[in-house]
Amino acid sequence: MAMVTNDVAVADMRRLGNAEPLEPYPGGARKPWVCRCLNEGCGKIIYPNRNNVMSGQGACKYCAPNAPVDPAAAAAAMRDHGFATLVPFPGTGKPWLSKCTAVGHLVAPRYDNTTLRGGRCRFCIHRGPGDPKQAVADMKSAGFTPLEPYRNVSTPWTSLCNNCGTIVSPKLNNVRTRGRCCPRCAKYGLNPTAPAWLYAMAHVFFGAVKIGVTGRETREDRIARLQGSGWILVRTWLFDTGAAAYRIEQIVLKQLRAQGHGPHLTAERMPAGGWTETFDSDVVTADTLCRTVHEALTEPPV
Repeated sequence: MAMVTNDVAVADMRRLGNAEPLEPYPGGARKPWVCRCLNEGCGKIIYPNRNNVMSGQGACKYCAPNAPVDPAAAAAAMRDHGFATLVPFPGTGKPWLSKCTAVGHLVAPRYDNTTLRGGRCRFCIHRGPGDPKQAVADMKSAGFTPLEPYRNVSTPWTSLCNNCGTIVSPKLNNVRTRGRCCPRCAKYGLNPTAPAWLYAMAHVFFGAVKIGVTGRETREDRIARLQGSGWILVRTWLFDTGAAAYRIEQIVLKQLRAQGHGPHLTAERMPAGGWTETFDSDVVTADTLCRTVHEALTEPPV
């Protein structure tokens, strides 16, 4: 059998595996080959072998139909669809004991059905999305006055913040499960019309990186508070308005979560908040986080 040359092997990996080799061909069809996935939104370092790629199995395990799902990201996705999970992640195609956040029904939806097909609580489908009066009461107890009829837990609900008078659109599911409040009068005083910092931080002991936004002129220094808990400031970006800083933060979070990177820490680790914006530093390094911010800065406002 003729030996495959490096040029031929590289060309095959690019053509059939959509991956860019980061080292010369190791010389064996079954030897792991360090590459970078070129699929849009991935870019991970992978270790395929030529034999699998040539047989049509693909190069990137993260982009495969049966790719592994981060349990924290899975739980966050379920919350976004109206379910509070009650037991550890069982797998994408297995029933997952959860509680419907609209009414409180105990259900066991499957992750893949919920996220890929927009699955909802089977009781709510037949009996409605819960009591609209209770929905309004929950919003009012969180400090909002709804300005339009209730639809469901996952649709932004145009409301008036009773504290500052700003019109916002929180989701009832977020209000019930995460305690989300008005971005203008949030705990750390982010004013969407005032200057604000976007920051990147790292925590060596937790093995985490974090992105966040805080007002430049607030009563509490959010960055200093985090530094007091062991976080190290990596980089800051100053914006003319909190809304502009928040927009970039959301672009970065959306991009990283689309790549399968869920929260690395928990509310117990960060009782002062901000755990949903943390990532595993072994996967999302501080340099990667900063580079993603710079890429987001080039995106035009919607």
